[in-house]
Amino acid sequence: MSIARYVNLSFVVIGLVAYLVMGELFSSIIEIFGSSANFPILGVNFRLAQLLAMLGAVGVAIYLRRNHKVYDYAMEVGSELSKVTWPSWRETKLATTVVIITTVIISIILGLMDLVWGALSKLLYS
Repeated sequence: MSIARYVNLSFVVIGLVAYLVMGELFSSIIEIFGSSANFPILGVNFRLAQLLAMLGAVGVAIYLRRNHKVYDYAMEVGSELSKVTWPSWRETKLATTVVIITTVIISIILGLMDLVWGALSKLLYS
């Protein structure tokens, strides 16, 4: 896929996230006026808050896509990300293994230091 497709897909994802956030926000705001204010539009699960959130999310996505500063910036980010040399699956597994082993070793060292410090503190204060 080209960079422009990824950028456009990112605006769709931003719209979906905005829909989720605005749905909760509008539900909370409408509940202030009473539960009957959030009346069903299409069935029980699609209420006024979801309709407002959908309209707001579509508006946000379209605004961001049509804003030349945002779109140009997103295209620049996409072109820079296409230049990145991503690690292979083997390199990723190896790096993950190194991180896990290092974390376990450091945890053991800190645990032993805590035991020693606790024993010394117990001897000094008792």
